[in-house]
Amino acid sequence: MRRFGCLLLMLLLLPLAGCQAKEVNNTSAALGIGADLEGEQIKISIQMAKPVPPEKSGKELPFITASGLGRTASEATRNISLSIPRQTLWSHASILFLGDTLAQRDLSLIADILARNTDIRKSARIFVARGNTAEEIMSSQTPLEPYSSLGIRDLVRTQEKQLGIYTTVSLGEFIFALSTAGIDPLLPQVSLVRQGDRVLPTLNGTAAFKGKKMVGSLDKDETQGYRWMKTGLAQGGIIIIPSPIDPRQQVTLEVIRSRGQSRAVIKGDEIRIKLEINAEGNFYEQDSAGPVLTAENVKKMEELASREIARQCNASIARAQSLNSDIFGWGRAVDIASPHTWEQVKSDWYEIFPRVQADVKVKFSIRRTYLTADSFVFR
Repeated sequence: MRRFGCLLLMLLLLPLAGCQAKEVNNTSAALGIGADLEGEQIKISIQMAKPVPPEKSGKELPFITASGLGRTASEATRNISLSIPRQTLWSHASILFLGDTLAQRDLSLIADILARNTDIRKSARIFVARGNTAEEIMSSQTPLEPYSSLGIRDLVRTQEKQLGIYTTVSLGEFIFALSTAGIDPLLPQVSLVRQGDRVLPTLNGTAAFKGKKMVGSLDKDETQGYRWMKTGLAQGGIIIIPSPIDPRQQVTLEVIRSRGQSRAVIKGDEIRIKLEINAEGNFYEQDSAGPVLTAENVKKMEELASREIARQCNASIARAQSLNSDIFGWGRAVDIASPHTWEQVKSDWYEIFPRVQADVKVKFSIRRTYLTADSFVFR
């Protein structure tokens, strides 16, 4: 017992080797990080919350955006300290932005520090700043959320359940797609759009990559098609289809959940992709009067919804193949189905991918009609 007490005392007296204590008053938390290309130099920007007492805040923005230039991303990051008197806590950043000029030029300029740096969260969400610099996006304001970086992060989460268009991508997923053969990265894009008298950050298409370069964008329909096909469970969204009693009118269906599955089928020299999507939802709205909710019409609406989902999927496939960007990971699907075949074709995959045929099979089921089982009737 005496030996144990002496050992414990010695351990308490020893300095904690490797511990780097930081005084809170000497630090500032990074909310978002951006990377741009300015000439031949890398520009790193950070959004930081202001340490301002509430009574002095007034109408000023509650954050500042600071930037640094350098020959490398590391030098640019450290050059921020030339104008900021506090040590930055990079690990607090939950969102990353890539300027489209950098994304179109060469991701290897930034990829290594994103993968290697222990202070950058791999769970952080990553976006491309479309038509704007990352610094401009982070300097903007979002409604209801004082910090635009956090507002944009929540924006993409909210629309997933409300509209079901854009898919969030973490830094870890992005790095995996960059470093893995048979799959190319895909990132949601943010632009500054004027709405009335304000300029607001808005989700605006999806950036598709080929290797380490951005090669083009998917529009809203093509992006939603990608989300349907993405392997695994997805929840939320809406589908608008023609009314089964009058094609000039519209019906809105709310998506509860959907699940996409894909596999490669190889026969001789032919590679085909089999896609199966099972989705279910609720009847949400009709924009006209009439008996829409009959057993026969419900079946028609399920068929119309299935066709609409298939249309969006085929539009996404056509766009990706025109860009020669394997955002779906079909190369990996071939590797899983037949490693021997993948070894034979992987060096020529970008010549093969645009010609791969996909068979899309969709089944949509309507489950509920909410507060009424009958169509609305005017008396």
